[in-house]
Amino acid sequence: MGTETATSVVARYFEMWNTGDTSTAESIVDRAWVDHAHPEVAGPEGVRQAVAAIRAVRPDLHFTVESILAGDDGLVAAVGGVGAQQPSPGRIIWLVRVAGGLMVEMWTYHQNPPPV
Repeated sequence: MGTETATSVVARYFEMWNTGDTSTAESIVDRAWVDHAHPEVAGPEGVRQAVAAIRAVRPDLHFTVESILAGDDGLVAAVGGVGAQQPSPGRIIWLVRVAGGLMVEMWTYHQNPPPV
């Protein structure tokens, strides 16, 4: 799989979260999807449910992809999560493994801003 394809799949994943439109979940997330930070979110249906649940609580949530470093089967995405009522401090770093044009697994790390 090329880097451009992995990058576009992950970009579409965050767009799904930003819009709440989960109709493309099967074309983004593998049936064997594992989110290591949220193991209860399994496969495309689990992602659909998670998007709906989070957006119900934080409808203003918006992820901004700040940078993506991609390799053959994985990438690192540095993303800021912003909401008008509850801004998220710092950045969220996702390590994503992509295979066969789909996101297969993800690890999440929070990078907090330095104290002022």
